[in-house]
Amino acid sequence: MSAPDTALMLDLLGAMIQSGTSLPAAVATLAQVAEAGSRERLDKVASALQLGTEWHTAWGLVGRDTRLDEIQEALRFGAATGAPSAAILYAQADQLRRRRRQEAERRAATLGTRLVLPLGLCALPSFISLGIVPVLISLLPDL
Repeated sequence: MSAPDTALMLDLLGAMIQSGTSLPAAVATLAQVAEAGSRERLDKVASALQLGTEWHTAWGLVGRDTRLDEIQEALRFGAATGAPSAAILYAQADQLRRRRRQEAERRAATLGTRLVLPLGLCALPSFISLGIVPVLISLLPDL
């Protein structure tokens, strides 16, 4: 089973929190679908939060992980204020997907410009042999 991407993980957390699941239980449930390295870190965070550890301390136990940093950042406001954070999680997931789409569009645009030279070099010999040479031959006087 492949690991879900960060935007999907944020959506899953949002759905769990919106349905009334507590934050530690939601993080523990998310750990079950995460990839191996993230799973261990999320389990540690969930256990620490269930034991009543402060938010920053619980996340400080797991070290640095880019995917988890984005999740931690999205959950930080709700954990600090106690406000429902499902809308924040959904917005963060949408923003992440939008950034990914813009990056893909940018890479696709640069690919088009990079392909012009090789395609032109491949098409040039056929253009010369099928387009220019017959015209030149037809313009030559009969020998």
